[in-house]
Amino acid sequence: MKTKRRISVIALFMLYLCFGAVNAWAAGNTENIGREIEQFVSEHEKTTAGMAVTVFDSEKELYSGCFGFTDIEQGIKTDPNSVFEWGSTTKLLVWSSVMQLYEQGKIDLDTDIRQYLPEGYLKSLRFEKPVTMLNLMNHNAGFQERLWDVFADSEDEIPELGELLEKRQPEQVFEPGSVTAYSNYGVALAGYIVECIAGQPLYEYINANIFAPLGMKHTSLKPDYSDNQFVRDAWDSLVCYTTDCKRLDPSRYFISMYPAGSCVSTIGDYLLFAQALLNRESGLFAKPETHDLLFSPSLYYDGTDIPRCCHGIWMIPYEKPVYGHGGNTAGCSAYILLSPEDNIGLAVMTNQSGEEIYNCQMPELLFGKFDELKYFGSQRELPTGIFKSARSVFTGPIKLYSIAITGFDEDDSGQFWVRNKETGAVCAPYGDCFSVSIWQVIYEMTIAGLWLISVILCPVMLIVMLICRLRRGESRPLGGWAAVAMLLRLGLIGMVAYIVWSGLSYRPSDTYFWGFAVIAAIAAGLCVSGIAIIIGLSRQSDSMKKGTKFLRVMTLEGIIITLVNILYWNLFMFL
Repeated sequence: MKTKRRISVIALFMLYLCFGAVNAWAAGNTENIGREIEQFVSEHEKTTAGMAVTVFDSEKELYSGCFGFTDIEQGIKTDPNSVFEWGSTTKLLVWSSVMQLYEQGKIDLDTDIRQYLPEGYLKSLRFEKPVTMLNLMNHNAGFQERLWDVFADSEDEIPELGELLEKRQPEQVFEPGSVTAYSNYGVALAGYIVECIAGQPLYEYINANIFAPLGMKHTSLKPDYSDNQFVRDAWDSLVCYTTDCKRLDPSRYFISMYPAGSCVSTIGDYLLFAQALLNRESGLFAKPETHDLLFSPSLYYDGTDIPRCCHGIWMIPYEKPVYGHGGNTAGCSAYILLSPEDNIGLAVMTNQSGEEIYNCQMPELLFGKFDELKYFGSQRELPTGIFKSARSVFTGPIKLYSIAITGFDEDDSGQFWVRNKETGAVCAPYGDCFSVSIWQVIYEMTIAGLWLISVILCPVMLIVMLICRLRRGESRPLGGWAAVAMLLRLGLIGMVAYIVWSGLSYRPSDTYFWGFAVIAAIAAGLCVSGIAIIIGLSRQSDSMKKGTKFLRVMTLEGIIITLVNILYWNLFMFL
């Protein structure tokens, strides 16, 4: 009898080891997590503005803390009533809405999205393969980056979502499913599809189907936050800072493309939503199976069985794979990280732009160190050479943006990449990068550099021409096609500078897109000037003084360099 009892005890102990070990890792990490977080914050106090954090499981909050200030100068401390911008974690609201409609049978994730949009709505599609909702969730619908009409200075400049997305649609530059390129436009388009199916604005749908059921009373998604007076008042007093605590002014903008990143809430409401995502029976979805599908892999690293994205939620390789999504706005940063396997999650919000200490490093206290080698194993490859991000602009008048390049060394660490051996692309969590020929880089740098030099020389040459003509006593000291060409080139740079300034100031595209029409007119004027100078040189070459001839030739070279740049960077494409 005693022997049987011992066997039973041993059996129960073994069962405990097998099944209890599932939660042992999480329990060990959460027991002292509050003390560890507070110690971590004290070590980074000098670079901390305001930060709120919560650690939770599917049923309860395990730890919460508010640190620093929402207004350092006025001494206003961060507290549970402080609000922060979600940034791109707002996208999780869109995907949750899509999955709700999916389980109701109102949308098929693999169906051409044009079925749910007004007829003829999408005008920039270039490939026969249809774009599906799953493509939008995986960020591989093929759209290039959209840099305009994302932010607005005032609520008066925010159009209806459908009108905003129909206007100046980004070009589809990749076949759907072939390239992953993080796309705010794609997410906003998914939000508009929810609008079309539900028959109401997206923010109203989410208020009724997510915020209200979860008890999120201090959250607003409407672009001007007018649907929640508490949020609007708190947001109006929010002050934001750089990562070294320098005040950003201005730092808060209205987000026109609001499904991609406009939500604002307290840390308490942020917790309610994050906790609902962790709990498969939270009521966010009618069926637990919908929750399981949301967290199942929908995109893998090319040529591998390594999960990359789960229906809009990214896989982050901490010590164990963690599901998550980060977010940044002009002044705030936020993150939601979840480990359903261990029933644990973390959410963090800060009023610092591009913040990484609390959004990227602090989660290691709970989830363990970033371990890309363990996650990717032998399939991880650190590429060498020069690469361009697929999240770029490849055609159109903003193509100059694509001159940004990224170089990698064999000793690079802290990055995790998988190379697609068929296409040569390098896959990172949020998007692909493409290998760029050194000759392409040299060409782009050369033509852009020569353009810059020729523009710098323009005022010098104008002054020389003015002095020469004044010495000769001519009545039109600045007459001639050479002077006209130089003035046009200076005007071109002025227009480019104005467009860049308008874009960086988040002004509506209507205020500066006419500038591209002016650039096209300048290009035509330069062609006429160049032809006139060539004719003049051919007719008067023998009688022309060497100095004058030199200036004409230099002007002609500058015209050619400028026209090459206008054509290569598509600056003439203003429509």
